[in-house]
Amino acid sequence: MKRIIVLLSVFIVLMLPANVLAKSPYVTWTIGSDGNWTITQDGYLPTGTMNGLSALGDVENQGQMRNDLPLSQPDDLYIDKMDQMYIADTGNARIAVLSPDGVFLKSIGEGTLSQPTGVFVHENEHIFVADYGNQMIYEFDQQGKKINEYGKPSSVLFGEKTDFTPKKVIVDKRGNIYAVLEGATEGLAQISSKGEFLGYFGANQTGFDMTRAVQKIFYSQEQLKKLQSKLPPSATNLAIDDEGLIYTSTNGVKENGLKKLNISGSNLIPSTWTTRNISDITVDFMGNIFAVDSADGSVYEYDSNGNMVFSFSGTDLGNQRLGLTKAPSSIAVNTKGRIFILDKQRGVIQGFKPTEYANLVHMAMSFYAEGKYEESETYWKEVLKYNSMFGLAHLGLGMAAFKKGEYEEALNKFVISNDVEGYSNAYWEIRRQWMIDNISSILLISAGGILFVYLLRYLYRKKGFGQDAVRIYQSFKNRKYASQFFHNFRIMRHPIDGYYELVHLKKGSVLVASILYILLFIVYIFDLHYTNFLFSGVDTRKVNIMNEFYKIFVPITAWITANYLVSTINDGKGKFKHVYMGTAYALSPYILLGIPIAVMSNGLTLMETVIYDIAKNGTALWSVILMFLMVKEVHHFELGQTVKNIMLTFSGMLVMGFLAFIMFGLSNQVIDFVYAIFQEVRARV
Repeated sequence: MKRIIVLLSVFIVLMLPANVLAKSPYVTWTIGSDGNWTITQDGYLPTGTMNGLSALGDVENQGQMRNDLPLSQPDDLYIDKMDQMYIADTGNARIAVLSPDGVFLKSIGEGTLSQPTGVFVHENEHIFVADYGNQMIYEFDQQGKKINEYGKPSSVLFGEKTDFTPKKVIVDKRGNIYAVLEGATEGLAQISSKGEFLGYFGANQTGFDMTRAVQKIFYSQEQLKKLQSKLPPSATNLAIDDEGLIYTSTNGVKENGLKKLNISGSNLIPSTWTTRNISDITVDFMGNIFAVDSADGSVYEYDSNGNMVFSFSGTDLGNQRLGLTKAPSSIAVNTKGRIFILDKQRGVIQGFKPTEYANLVHMAMSFYAEGKYEESETYWKEVLKYNSMFGLAHLGLGMAAFKKGEYEEALNKFVISNDVEGYSNAYWEIRRQWMIDNISSILLISAGGILFVYLLRYLYRKKGFGQDAVRIYQSFKNRKYASQFFHNFRIMRHPIDGYYELVHLKKGSVLVASILYILLFIVYIFDLHYTNFLFSGVDTRKVNIMNEFYKIFVPITAWITANYLVSTINDGKGKFKHVYMGTAYALSPYILLGIPIAVMSNGLTLMETVIYDIAKNGTALWSVILMFLMVKEVHHFELGQTVKNIMLTFSGMLVMGFLAFIMFGLSNQVIDFVYAIFQEVRARV
């Protein structure tokens, strides 16, 4: 009886309708308020795939099969204003046109095209195709009739020996064609509607190369001539928005891998975070930028200013999981905000739809992009309910607060979102209002302070007021350790005499130098925590005291040790304690001025950056000069010997660092070896 009841229960459970919980097979990332990657709720969910034969394999809308060729090595995807899809079906030498639901509609260019790798639909509904195989750009109408073809320009500016190998193509509102040519380091080829070559546009830069910089220093002119000249990378894909601005992506570079170009070809967005394997780029109707990584399948969404919004999806390792791709070659977005990824290896299109969370973000971003910060506030607050660390939300709320005149609130939000310019603007308003409210008190206190100082000086000179305090101060100053401490003022003003007295007249001591090192660390920690947010660039929440201790004293210890050893070999006269003391006194400018500069920085905005830079760099330069003179005077070197000694000291520091790295690695192996033996003995006993 019991067995019958159990079987009946199982049967009833199996007959009940099952509600399947949709879950994406990937993790979605965004940039948090601390500027680092953070996991967030899914912004997009996979909806299914289409292969040119059938409708989108969505559980909501399953289409019917069509008797047509499957996609073969498709290379490019474009979605027009009616959400129709145009696929450069490279393997089948055609352009496949699909309905918004993925149903095959027609084929264009069969019999004409050879190896189509790029497709674009102009606002006049003409279809432009970059045919790499025929080395032509074709123009078709919607019925598939060839309207025009554009071959290699005859202009001498293009070059007789330059190959015309179009990979991707777009057309602006004036009918000018922009094409990515294979290996074209000069930029995008620009061709008029009449086929005239107009020049190149938006070339990439070569960037800094450390290897080439070292070669220029040490190689002879003959050797440099034999080196191949370094050329900038050529763009790999391009897109155009409704305003006519052109976007490019470049594979193989990380800095400026995505660019938003103005009419002069200059980049309008900062060096946006990206990977080295971006295969395609597109722009939606709101100006948001989308890119796809051909190596790991990741999809990236940026706002119109280049700020990261979402990163999701990934590589399909062979399980054909929905939402993952094998070799993504192109990306497109329709008017409903749905993303479509063209998978070249599998010959399918992967669809994604935005979640409610993403729709909130996009609505807020839309208002934000239009400068309607107050209208975006409600949506940003809703976004924070999903993810309290969403950086763009805090930035948007900061702009809304600034627009309403709530500068204190705006200041806090700009700190959270790490927006330096917004923080500076909000602080300028707060400072301006404070100056207006307190200008009379400031003038009164300043005038009173000046009069008080003059009065004290008058009373001291005429009446002897305060002479006892001066005598006590002078008596304290002449004490052994006090005089050694105050000797740093002597070195700062007269370094040559000061270092001579330090070594030969014993005006310093190891104890006082050690105290100076302790003060150095205290000033450094104060500098980290209390320098203005605009200039520090440090997240004080992540400051680790021990790490900062090592940052300061490991280089100092290496400098002192290496300098003493090198100087001893080169007949330097200074002892180890002299180098130890001299280094401490050389750092006196920072010890004395570090805190005042940090405090002063809190009264400045970005417009006064030059004041902070002069103070900070001036202090650093002062210490460098004192360090140079310390080496010269302590070891009794000539100028040339001093330069040589310092260069050898830095080389010695590098060697010490290399040896320490090796010893650390070996010590870990030794520890593992000893531990393995211990475990073996323990197991046998």
